[in-house]
Amino acid sequence: MRFRTTLFGAALVVAAGIGTAAADFPDRPITFLVPFGAGGGTDVAVRTYAPYLEKCIGNGATMVVVNKPGASGQLGFTELATSQPDGYMISTLNAPNFEIGAITGTSYKLDQFELVGNIVGTNVTLTVAKESPIKTVDDLIKAAKESPTPMNLGTSSLGADDHLMALRFAKMAGLKFTTLPLESAGNVRNAIMGGHVQVGSLSNTETGPFMDKLTVLAVASAERMPSLPDVPTFRELGYDLVAGSNHVLGIRAGTPEDIRAKYADCIAQVAKDPAFLDEANKRSVSLNIMSDKEVKDFIAKEEADLRALWESDPWQ
Repeated sequence: MRFRTTLFGAALVVAAGIGTAAADFPDRPITFLVPFGAGGGTDVAVRTYAPYLEKCIGNGATMVVVNKPGASGQLGFTELATSQPDGYMISTLNAPNFEIGAITGTSYKLDQFELVGNIVGTNVTLTVAKESPIKTVDDLIKAAKESPTPMNLGTSSLGADDHLMALRFAKMAGLKFTTLPLESAGNVRNAIMGGHVQVGSLSNTETGPFMDKLTVLAVASAERMPSLPDVPTFRELGYDLVAGSNHVLGIRAGTPEDIRAKYADCIAQVAKDPAFLDEANKRSVSLNIMSDKEVKDFIAKEEADLRALWESDPWQ
């Protein structure tokens, strides 16, 4: 009996300690982990909304954005999965990369994360340099079929949304590309503009601010995008292809509930803040707002679909 009482008392002490820590949150800087390189769409988006999230959290919150690129985001996802469950690290868990890492790798499982919402959603484009003779998807198909060797296609990484979209398009159009994973969207964009690859797959956020140097051939969205009004969708061109990425926001599973709720509430507030929305529009940051519950349902469904695809047609 004495042993049980001691355990109960210890539990009360631990619970009290957690409650106090949560009430004082944050009492030191929060790391906002970006699992991709500087200058890419994820990085630009995070640096756009992080100050608003920081302000909403309050209590003197300071967010330090840290880039940790590599392995299609897996290095960053793994760092969050093994972090302390105290709320002092938040990260984008870009889908589908996030689920793909859990399906094909062994470094983390989805239940190691607590999903707290979604602000940014992008769609993949096929893009060439402005000076390229290729001006349309038909031009690309013709050039690819006439080329004695497969054309070089730049993507941020193998198995990412841009790579999977390009594979699906190539299969539909009867083409074959030599895929070059270049580690970040910024590298892909530079390779296109520098003539090192003939075509690249980038998100609409990553092409929008550079339309003076790039030609976007098509976008994998259900409808034409306001940020790219003159760019046809793949569906308009006869290819039933919709693909993109949601920059899901997550913390470590096991984080105290009131800290988790604070993040979820603040993400919802930032997503409707007029000042943020105006800044996002100026920076061509594409939005797809989801609550914590909506994003959990979304990830569960997408993970099931991707797992079925992996089992039938593995892509690596």
